[in-house]
Amino acid sequence: MPHKETESDDPLELVGMVLAGEPGELELMAECIIEEYVRLGWDEKRLMTIFRSPMFLATHRIYRQKGEPWVRELIGQVLAKWGGYKFADILVREAPPACAIMDEMMQPTQDGGDYGRGL
Repeated sequence: MPHKETESDDPLELVGMVLAGEPGELELMAECIIEEYVRLGWDEKRLMTIFRSPMFLATHRIYRQKGEPWVRELIGQVLAKWGGYKFADILVREAPPACAIMDEMMQPTQDGGDYGRGL
């Protein structure tokens, strides 16, 4: 909490603004948002809630500008690409359990020195 009120010319005061973007940036942003949630396991119904709800400013803006059919089509494309994968599943398949990493780190070094591999 600040100890005093900010001054009107304070250069560190937070200010939000909308910047004009390049053509295609809105569509790319929408695809990235959808991909992030699809990879977390969200389905079309759940994704549409964040586009329809005015509480989610970015996605709702896309919904208003591009329309529901466009949003549904993009969700379908992203689901076709990533729908079978969840980020959590990928992590579990690719990373060893934390206890296995710790066991390996606690093994004596080849030269008989301290424990650990210097990770």
